[in-house]
Amino acid sequence: MKQNNFMKSKKAGEQHKQSPLGQRGVALILVLLMVSILVVLVLETLRAMQVEGANSRQFQDSLQAEGVAKSGVSLAISLLAEDLAENEVDHLGEPWAGLTKPDSLPVQLPEDGTLEGKVEDEAGKFPINYLVDNEGKPQDIYQKVLTGMLTNTPFQLGEEEARGLVSAITDWLDKDDEATGELGAETSYYQSLENPYEARNGPLTSLAELQLVRGMTDALYFGSEENPGLRDLLTVYSNGKININTASPYILKALVSNSVSEDTAQAWAESVVAYREEPMHWDFLGEPDWYRNRMAGFNDISLPAELITTQSSHFSVKLTGKAGVGRKSIFACLERVKSEGEEGKVKVLIRYWEVY
Repeated sequence: MKQNNFMKSKKAGEQHKQSPLGQRGVALILVLLMVSILVVLVLETLRAMQVEGANSRQFQDSLQAEGVAKSGVSLAISLLAEDLAENEVDHLGEPWAGLTKPDSLPVQLPEDGTLEGKVEDEAGKFPINYLVDNEGKPQDIYQKVLTGMLTNTPFQLGEEEARGLVSAITDWLDKDDEATGELGAETSYYQSLENPYEARNGPLTSLAELQLVRGMTDALYFGSEENPGLRDLLTVYSNGKININTASPYILKALVSNSVSEDTAQAWAESVVAYREEPMHWDFLGEPDWYRNRMAGFNDISLPAELITTQSSHFSVKLTGKAGVGRKSIFACLERVKSEGEEGKVKVLIRYWEVY
């Protein structure tokens, strides 16, 4: 009996001696757990601060980039106004056309800031809304030029297909509901489609609307990396005139009469582009028929006088401002107006504005 009591006392003593060690082990584990939690919390807080800081920097850079782009548009407006105040001839050698060249900017950009893009003369493009007159009647001269564009490079449509597309665009613009020929299309045709809609029967407000017209394809509208599409060669901002000093070779070639061979028309268009690029020729670009009289070998070239001009009133501005990681682009369409009278005050009106 005594021996059993002794053994029980011994075991109790051992348990009593082990108790403090066990408690210290548990405490150590708890401490380590708490430290681990604190480390995680600290790291997560640091990460959140870094993300917030990055977002703040990105927002700040974005605002600065937008400021650069807006400053570019303001500069374009200033250059266009100054240009018309000094002369009434527009060509690609003028300051507005070289706005984004590094050595042509009269202002200092912010550190690591850049301005990219261009100012385009909309009068150098084909005025699509002038396929019909104010009463909605087809205008033959414009119809012929657009048909010529479609049959020439880079589109090279067949004559019948080109005429069909011109007819469909004409029907979209005119005021009646009678289709022009077999390939024309009015509301009755568009209502028969899986996703029906109505023809506008009025002038286009955006070139993108052309994608709704019968016969229009993505290849024709968007073009490719090598060749322009119709969206690059047409305009809805125009007074109906085409500036011979800024028109692309595709437009120039289409202006030439069908009686002139394609090879001659191509050679003439290339010569026009080369001639107007030379600074020594800029003083002659105000002459209404310089394209014929100033270049040897092309005296037989005759363009429709009612379509040709050497001055412009509408311009598009496509500029991208960059600052740090920020990037903002602006697309604006401008109309330049000079008041009558001795003062000749110039106004540049914003007809469209988009920031993206």
